[in-house]
Amino acid sequence: MLSPLIGVHWPTNQTWTDADQADWEAGLARVTASAGLPLRWVENPEWLKLCDRFIPRAKAPSAKVLMKRVMPQVLRGIKATAKEESCGAVGTLQCDGWTGENSHHLLGFMMTLHAVRVHDASGDSRNAEELLKQIIESINQVESEWGVIIIACTTDASGESHKAQRLLRAKFPHLVTPDCLAHQVGC
Repeated sequence: MLSPLIGVHWPTNQTWTDADQADWEAGLARVTASAGLPLRWVENPEWLKLCDRFIPRAKAPSAKVLMKRVMPQVLRGIKATAKEESCGAVGTLQCDGWTGENSHHLLGFMMTLHAVRVHDASGDSRNAEELLKQIIESINQVESEWGVIIIACTTDASGESHKAQRLLRAKFPHLVTPDCLAHQVGC
């Protein structure tokens, strides 16, 4: 016997549409990400039996489809919504640099709570002027693509970061440029 709730959401006399399938797949992608599940869980035989029993019209996507098609679509939608909701807001820009396991020097830029940009700076000079250039490019990108007004910029505690902050203050005196507290604490 089917649960009465099943009939409310997917009446037995109603066909399963492409839109229903797309919503189903997007929901699976969100559950996968929010629960930290491995991608292969959607191919688990017990899960597939459960789907066949209670949601027979829904097609469970493969791990490959989930990763290559569904998750990128969901992420594009989330990013578009975040951009729309951020438009006209004020924000802060954070910058941090690190060297990856592949020996690439990376610069990460984040606005408020959204990761905006990671720049592979391996081929760039490691100096304040180059860092300033990358910071300004990120500010311009955030303001033009996201519609956010940057009011502050924080960098890590390296020597070139301090100099880049000083140059940024000189170029944009309206910006607040505090040091990163996390980089000031010796852990």
